[in-house]
Amino acid sequence: KIIFTDETVAGFWVEHLVTSIPALSKSEIIQIPAGESFKTLEICEQIWGALSDYEIGRNDLILNLGGGVITDMGGFIASLFKRGMRFINIPTTLLSQVDASVGGKTGVDLGPFKNQIGVFADADHVFINEEFLTTLSDEELISGYAEMLKHGLISDAEHWNDLKSFVPLVRTNGIEFIQKSIQIKKAVVEKDHKEAGLRKTLNFGHTIGHAIEGYLLSNEIPTLHGYGVAWGILAESYISFKQNLLSEAEYTEIKTHITKTYPAFTLDEDCFEDLLKLMGNDKKNRSGQLQMVLLKGIGNAVYDQAVSDEEILSALRELKG
Repeated sequence: KIIFTDETVAGFWVEHLVTSIPALSKSEIIQIPAGESFKTLEICEQIWGALSDYEIGRNDLILNLGGGVITDMGGFIASLFKRGMRFINIPTTLLSQVDASVGGKTGVDLGPFKNQIGVFADADHVFINEEFLTTLSDEELISGYAEMLKHGLISDAEHWNDLKSFVPLVRTNGIEFIQKSIQIKKAVVEKDHKEAGLRKTLNFGHTIGHAIEGYLLSNEIPTLHGYGVAWGILAESYISFKQNLLSEAEYTEIKTHITKTYPAFTLDEDCFEDLLKLMGNDKKNRSGQLQMVLLKGIGNAVYDQAVSDEEILSALRELKG
């Protein structure tokens, strides 16, 4: 067995895991530095080399212990090594518990482009334990909270309303909300595993959010994924409002909650054209036309919606305030 993790998680949880589960006592441990900048093919190649050195076979198991970077990468590494081996996800961040570790998406980044290289591959099991959240920073919890808000906005208005009064910084009172978010994602994925249609709704907030995240990463000022998603949610909600899909009252409700929960978006307008170029590489686009997930009311999302560059620029200006 291989335990794949990063240096931060290893310091908190590897010894606890190995001593708690006797079957893991002889596991090899592979750890990488923490952070999105290490989510690359180059790092994967090094790990495949290590798996060969350890004489790992197709019937062995990789256990991915960490946040979204680790579960995305670990699943990708396992799915390609010797044409595929089994893997288990144990997500240790709120973000990975409600999103990255479930649903079968794996992959790595290609420069500033998020998750451009990857495959669909399901973990044998995903184990979620609220205890892992006790070691997270406030910022990491707020980051994961963005994906939960997204689940409510695209599919369940009641979940969105419940989440507005949920305080993610209280680290041990949210398992029911975590379970609800996972159920929402699971229901979507089961209907459309390969993202031919409905699953695209899970990308709400991500077209603009990924572009912001990728731009900041390439300029060596990385931000947490959930912050990018939150800014993306706000911008794409604005576009939904301007396209008469979302009422002004609903847009105001979303804007009020996002702006009081997340830091202000401060990028200068000089970089907006660069953001548009990054969005041009979004996987949902068709024939050079930007396609977005938009809200048709809170709790209902529509996909494959054509959006113009000017609408995006207008949303970015609104986001900047």
